This record gives sequence, C-alpha cells and structure tokens, in this order.
Amino acid sequence: MIRTAKTTRRTTAFSLTDLLVVIVVIAAMLAVQLPTDAAARRTARQMQNSVQLRGIHQALVTHANSQKERFAGLNSKGQILKDGERTTGNSGDGNTIQARYWIMLRGEFFTPDYAVSPNETADIDPVDYDGWDDDTVPTVKWDERDKNYSYAMLGFRKGRANNGQPPSFAVNADDAPRAAEWRQTLNSQAVVLSDRNAGDNATNQVESIHSGERGEWRGGVLWNDNHVGFESEQYLETKYANGALNRNPLDNLFDDRQANDQPRGANALMVIAGETTVHGGE
Repeated sequence: MIRTAKTTRRTTAFSLTDLLVVIVVIAAMLAVQLPTDAAARRTARQMQNSVQLRGIHQALVTHANSQKERFAGLNSKGQILKDGERTTGNSGDGNTIQARYWIMLRGEFFTPDYAVSPNETADIDPVDYDGWDDDTVPTVKWDERDKNYSYAMLGFRKGRANNGQPPSFAVNADDAPRAAEWRQTLNSQAVVLSDRNAGDNATNQVESIHSGERGEWRGGVLWNDNHVGFESEQYLETKYANGALNRNPLDNLFDDRQANDQPRGANALMVIAGETTVHGGE
C-alpha cells in the first residue's frame, strides 16, 4: 500500500501588532515629511512675494519712463497729483497709496491680484478688474471693509502754505528726502516697497503677514535698485537722498522719528493707506 504524505498549510494572519507597527511607521514618515512640506510651501510663498514686490517696482520704473523718472503719484515736475476722476480715480491725492495703485492698475502695468501677497489671499479682495474702460474704473481702497492690496509704499505728505492750508501739488519740505527717492534713483540703501505691518504700532505690537506673531515683524523689503530681501525685523540700515546713513541707531521702517539729528524725512516710512497710515491692523 502506498502512503501519501499529508501537507499542512498554515495561514499567516495580519495581526493587530503588525497593524500597529505599520501605523507607527506611517506616522513617523508623516512627522518627518509634513514639516518639510510646510517649510517648502512657506519658502515658495516668500519667493513669490519677492517676485511680486520686484514686479511692482519694475512697473513703477516703466511708468517713470514717461514722467522724467518719477514714480506713480508724482507728475514729471515732482509735484503731487491732485485727486480726481481722471488723475487718480477719486482714490485720493497722489501721495496716498491707494492713488498710486490706481494709477498703476489703470495703466495695466500689472493686474490687481499681483498687488495681493500670497500670504493674504484669503483676507484681501483685489479691485474688480474687467479690462477697465473710461466708464468702469473703480476706486482703490484700504479700510476696514475694503482692502485691495498688501504692500506698503514709501510715504510723504503734502506741503502746507502759510495759512495752514494744503497747496496744490507741493510736497512737505520735511519729507523732501523721501519724495526724492520716489523716482528711479537706483539707490541700494533706500527702501521704497515692503510687506505691510499688520500690527498696531511700530515697535512692541508690530506683526507680520507671514507669521502673525504679535511683537515680531519679518517680510519682504524692496530697495530702489530693485533688489529684494526677506528681512527678519523692521530695523535696517538706510539712506535717503542727501541724508546721512541710518546705521546707529538703525532705521525702523514703520517709524518716522528722527535719530542722530537727521533731517526729517531722511529715513524710511512705509505707509499702507492715505499719506500717513503706517499700520494695517485688522
């Protein structure tokens, strides 16, 4: 009689321990990968932010080619444009930031979404754009209800006549050094565009659109030679027109106080709205 050997087949089950091991491995991989992905996205947004700052400046330079090197908001004589339907779209006089954006958008030097930082796409609505014509040109705004742009620009005020009334077109004499830099000067020490300060003051309550941490500001800063830096604080070394170098102490981008007997206006003042509104708190 022929005997046949019995073959025993053992089924291997996927145990709970095996499942837990797989979960732990996947969690460990995610713990390593997620911060890397977040850092990559943050770096990409910072790079895009710098690209937009540089692009806005290049647009200002292009505009200046027909205005004797003056940027938007000033005429070819260096005088402030007066508010009006045709000049600034009733967005304000030419020293206001809203008016300068209107001029650039009206001339189609860039589209409205280019003026919105990649870190603020959920908080700011760009101006409605439909290939503007003379009958449909909205104003540009920055207030509690309407925020159309992210980036601050170099600030200067209107002049004052002897009777205290603002004369047409004149730049305040104290702000002359800054106004002198609102043109194509290639000054590598003059800041003319930057990310806004989202905080309530220029020192202990500054806030960055990139972090949201109260008391800390960091952001993109563009100098008049078109180089951009992503700075870790608002204190920088600057020089405006014929003023001395702001080195000791360093220049606070969002504070207009004088230092070391500098002439007023020989420092940075990055304005987000109007002619003097420095901060862009929500």
